[in-house]
Amino acid sequence: MKDNQFTSLLLDFGTWTNMVELNLATNQFTKIPEDLYGLVSLEVLILPNNLLKKLPHGLGNLRKLRELDLEENKLESLPNEIAYLKDLQKLVLTNNQLTTLPRGIAHPTNLTHLGLRENLLTHPPEEIGTLENLEELCLNDNPNLHSLPFELALCSKLSVMSIENCPLSHLPAQIVAGGLPCIIQFLKMQGPYRTMV
Repeated sequence: MKDNQFTSLLLDFGTWTNMVELNLATNQFTKIPEDLYGLVSLEVLILPNNLLKKLPHGLGNLRKLRELDLEENKLESLPNEIAYLKDLQKLVLTNNQLTTLPRGIAHPTNLTHLGLRENLLTHPPEEIGTLENLEELCLNDNPNLHSLPFELALCSKLSVMSIENCPLSHLPAQIVAGGLPCIIQFLKMQGPYRTMV
């Protein structure tokens, strides 16, 4: 159902309860039908290139979700129900209008990839430090991003972090130029995690 001009779906999702992947990319959806959240077996939900401004109540019902792609929409916020997606490994929120993330972002502890490029974030929440399996964090092109939380130093598996075109005013230029190891070391030294050095 991808690459169409659908603005809504009038389907009986209740009959599709065993569906594991749904791709609704490149349509004209302004909202997600709430009965979509009845697809309790869904593991992959692909919704980039739509016109979504918010996600309706019920996202937390998709407990088996491993991948959620919401790239290139108009999302201004993410519901705290993201906390219920314990199996989530990949969350792509690139090119939206997010200014903050909910504290619940910390609860999908299996998350390995978090794509937040091209948003309006001012700072990631401290709770991001509890994402012990996070390997890739994409933050580049957030024109309002001036700081990174010290708790980022707790993400021991983090191996890729993009921060290009972010005005990180609290990080010295030479630290940024040194790459991820220097940034993590700086966050440890400046924050309450000095003993981890």
